[in-house]
Amino acid sequence: MLTQGRPYYPHYTSSFPAKRLTTQLTIKDTVYDDHTWSGLEDLQGWIKHGGEIMTDHGIRRYLKRGYRVLFYGPPGTGKTMTAAILGKEAKLDVYQVDLSTVISKYIGETEKNLAALFNMAENKNWILFFDEADALFGKRTQAQSSNDQFANQQVSYLLQRIEDFDGTVILASNFKDNIDSAFLRRFQSIVFFPKPSADQRLKLWEKYFNGSFEFKFDLEPIASEFELTGGSIINVLRYCSIATRKRGTRKVELEDIYTGIRKEYQKEGITI
Repeated sequence: MLTQGRPYYPHYTSSFPAKRLTTQLTIKDTVYDDHTWSGLEDLQGWIKHGGEIMTDHGIRRYLKRGYRVLFYGPPGTGKTMTAAILGKEAKLDVYQVDLSTVISKYIGETEKNLAALFNMAENKNWILFFDEADALFGKRTQAQSSNDQFANQQVSYLLQRIEDFDGTVILASNFKDNIDSAFLRRFQSIVFFPKPSADQRLKLWEKYFNGSFEFKFDLEPIASEFELTGGSIINVLRYCSIATRKRGTRKVELEDIYTGIRKEYQKEGITI
């Protein structure tokens, strides 16, 4: 800030295996069910008022620093996008941690990598986002071998650093059952991201396609028939963008959408 007039954003390196998450979207671009939104409001409340709460001498005796939350649900339901939007709304930097780089097969290396990460993040008021968190927070096994013992030590070390971290930590997983129950009890909040309902899918189709293309067909039958996540609908939007540009027009055809949907279903081995 002193030399360049802007905040310092660390680059992705082996000693800092995290990248800054940004988005052009806002909370108005999202569609959540009531239960999901309720959990997100709790998290927003802590992000906004957590510092004030921890200055209350009567309360802070009982509370640990920071806030830990688990986002879980099927792929494409907006877990990563939501983390980026929450940071943007609160004017906080969000860093997505690359667990594939953090985790090492060598004894002590994982702890060393985690220490470097958290030391960099300490007192920065960042939000740390761990995607596919079950890679480290999966259910622990009995220590039947030295490898099991070291794996459990790595998990215990990460848990301790997360609990000591004074900022917000968001962990994401496709399945809550993959996370060790001992860890779940230490999260302040657990937010489920389900696949969108037909009404929610219609809102997503309308958000993404109205204003992006010219079309004369009704989106409601498409939203009702095809159970796509928001991420899949965005992939259909991308396909339609390519198809219309190749024709030199802004008019999207119904067949363009069906072709995009087929491509998404083929990824899951479903034929329509």
